[in-house]
Amino acid sequence: MLFNLPKAIQPIGARFLSGASAACFGVDVYPVHFASLLKECKSANTVRQIHQQIIASGLLSLPAPFLSVSLPPLPSQPFISPRSLGTGVVASYLACGATNDALLVLERVTPSPPVWWNLLIREYIKQGRLDRAIALSCRMLRVGTRPDHFTLPYVLKACGELPSYRCGSTFHGLICCNGFESNVFICNALVTMYSRCGSLEEASMVFDEITQRGIDDVISWNSIVSAHVKGSNPWTALDLFSKMTLIVHEKATNERSDIISIVNILPACASLKAVTQTKEVHGNAIRNGTFPDVFVGNALVDAYAKCGLTENAVKVFNMIEFKDVVSWNAMVAGYSQNGNFEAAFELFKNMRKENIPLDVVTWTAVIAGYSQRGCSHEALDVFRQMLYSGSLPNVVTIISVLSACASLGAFSQGTEIHAYSLKNFLLVLDDDFGGDDEDLMVHNALIDMYSKCRSFNAARSIFDNIPLEERNVVTWTVMIGGYAQYGDSNDALKFFVDMIQEPYGVAPNAYTISCILMACAHLAALRIGKQIHAYVLRHHQYESSMYFVANCLIDMYSKCGDVDKARHVFNSMPQRNAISWTSMLTGYGMHGRGREALDIFDKMQKAGFVPDDIAFLVLLYACSHCGMVDRGLAYFDSMSADYGLTPRAEHYACAIDLLARSGRLDKAWKTVKDMPMEPTAVVWVALLSACRVHSNVELAEHALDKLVEMNAENDGSYTLISNIYANAGRWKDVARIRHLMKKSGIKKRPGCSWVQCQKGTASFFVGDRSHPLSPQIYALLERLIDRIKAMGYVPETNFALHDVDEEEKNNLLTEHSEKLALAYGLLTTSPGCPIRITKNLRVCGDCHSAFTYISKIVDHEIIVPYETLVERVVSPENEEIASRLTQRFEKKRIPYIVVDEWK
Repeated sequence: MLFNLPKAIQPIGARFLSGASAACFGVDVYPVHFASLLKECKSANTVRQIHQQIIASGLLSLPAPFLSVSLPPLPSQPFISPRSLGTGVVASYLACGATNDALLVLERVTPSPPVWWNLLIREYIKQGRLDRAIALSCRMLRVGTRPDHFTLPYVLKACGELPSYRCGSTFHGLICCNGFESNVFICNALVTMYSRCGSLEEASMVFDEITQRGIDDVISWNSIVSAHVKGSNPWTALDLFSKMTLIVHEKATNERSDIISIVNILPACASLKAVTQTKEVHGNAIRNGTFPDVFVGNALVDAYAKCGLTENAVKVFNMIEFKDVVSWNAMVAGYSQNGNFEAAFELFKNMRKENIPLDVVTWTAVIAGYSQRGCSHEALDVFRQMLYSGSLPNVVTIISVLSACASLGAFSQGTEIHAYSLKNFLLVLDDDFGGDDEDLMVHNALIDMYSKCRSFNAARSIFDNIPLEERNVVTWTVMIGGYAQYGDSNDALKFFVDMIQEPYGVAPNAYTISCILMACAHLAALRIGKQIHAYVLRHHQYESSMYFVANCLIDMYSKCGDVDKARHVFNSMPQRNAISWTSMLTGYGMHGRGREALDIFDKMQKAGFVPDDIAFLVLLYACSHCGMVDRGLAYFDSMSADYGLTPRAEHYACAIDLLARSGRLDKAWKTVKDMPMEPTAVVWVALLSACRVHSNVELAEHALDKLVEMNAENDGSYTLISNIYANAGRWKDVARIRHLMKKSGIKKRPGCSWVQCQKGTASFFVGDRSHPLSPQIYALLERLIDRIKAMGYVPETNFALHDVDEEEKNNLLTEHSEKLALAYGLLTTSPGCPIRITKNLRVCGDCHSAFTYISKIVDHEIIVPYETLVERVVSPENEEIASRLTQRFEKKRIPYIVVDEWK
């Protein structure tokens, strides 16, 4: 704007030349007329025209001496000074939303009153331009305008919402220098600013000074209580609220402040699940008359729901006279949080029937409920309805939908959600990580989704995009869990080591521990599993998740061959759940310890746990591999007769295996035909395996045909039929099957066995001669075989499935990877130490027979599984990983040798 134009001939009156008001044409206009016109302006352009006429008349540029003299007003007209006229221009610009024009005028009005600066600062805050609001306060100081007790609360609000601790603390110094430290409104704003900046200590110090001066009011207490609630200090918040009810009642309060007090403290009660305190706050609200208020009612519904008191939440909900959408949302979310999804969905339907406006919170609560319940298809369907309704999802919605995609393995839908998040700015571009909490949550959900969809390249790309210092425990855990469950467990171990590596090491949580124990179980990495166990014992933060971690430890020790250590963990648990019993039952079953398995099953029922279909599946599995055929079949019959459980296809597969082991292949085939449901792939595989035991080629071919029809054939199925043909001497059919596998691109997994001893882990393949100790290994095996043959051992040459003579078959049996691993263990393990051999495939029957004899002539306990325990081949780098973990734990003074007590 032009403020320094030549002065008009008439400094007081002026001829109005613009088209702002035709009524004024040709009339001498005095300042009071301009002031009146400014009040009538409806647009910024009109204000600019009047502003130009004021400048042209010289009314904003009178000499300073003249301004100090009172000008005689017109008859019956008040006197309007240039300063007042300038602020009138500012007010008109602000009323029309032209903040930049208002600022330019205000800077040239000397001295400028702080009230207009305050209006400008408040306007910027309303627009969300917080940095401009702070910059404007600095310009205000530069032009010489002293802030007042309204300016500083606005500026402190901007600093807190930004948040900017540095700017806030600077204005704190300005407050002290200008004598505002005794103003309760400004001090309350300071408390809020520091809490929003995450500086709870400074907020508490300011509050303490307020109370020491005796200038505190209910807003001061509400501010500090809210600060502790948001700062994750709920107990401190409850303590302050208790003091507040004793102190503040003597001070002037109003209904609004009482409502805020109640609404502030209820989230603390909810986070602690503090039922008693929630009821006390409820009583306080009834006594002071604030309970019927909808805000208090909504907070009570939320608190009762999170405390697990759904009935109380429903009562409060029904007592709210004027419900808003927040009331309904709180009730829907409450049902979902407590697992009552049917009620939540019914309430959601009622909201739609009664045309209650659904917002993003409503939709998100229903989507999250379906996702948590495992109804992922329904969750995606509700998300589609949400988009059709025009409601825009938020970050929590996207995370819930991605969780549903992860559960389904819905890669296509997951990528669509990823693209939607980028398009609608719910996620920053991959090459420019935002760094805020919500953005990180979406990145973590994407990593989890891509991992569970087995798209590890995409998951790794997102993971690598997150700066090392920004990754939190969830980021690492979803990556580790994805590799442990669906990828290569060796990679999971590598990520775990990187996770705890300095300088940005992140402490694992209970779920991280369970994932890494799962990886150890998949690889039979006992040494690393023991180190993780020691880490758990030394860190008490896992006590609240002891069920979860202990059950994973039982599974890990069982699959690593140390079922006695698994039982030790089981016995040391102060309390057990159904998964604990089932895990221990599985451990005994996979190691062929049938009596212990049945004992656990009986004790489980005595402890008050009713076995479910999974427990029976494990029990049948144990009976099958322990040779307890009659007991197993009796348990199978009792499932429906005594426990009311309907056997699934997996249970029928175990029954077929039991019948085959007892020589009743005809009964097994009849069971398949009489199944109440269509036989699944697992049933045909069980029958195929039974045909191998009984050399029934015709039935085996029928089972394989069924598997091919279902597109469920794999290398195991073809290997079984090939072995059946080999046992029958049909070598042409063996060659045909191998050709068919090659043509179909199906490769047989090579059998690999390994053993852990003092010198590390050694792995062996069949006929392996790559190890430096191979000459000693084969020499020892030859001596052992000769000795056990003298004891009655007869090689089972039917396990040497090659078209060669008997002598060559004996030699082939000697080269099995299990026997090579045993020989290496005997050479490198101290006498008396157990030797644990693990394998990625079913252990050969001849090797089991040979180990039974060898265990009688060596001073070692030989532990070998009956079934496949290891799902993936262990990497040689695992020894390096174990060493790095050892060094890491020693640096932190954490012992890596497991003690014999669960502390």
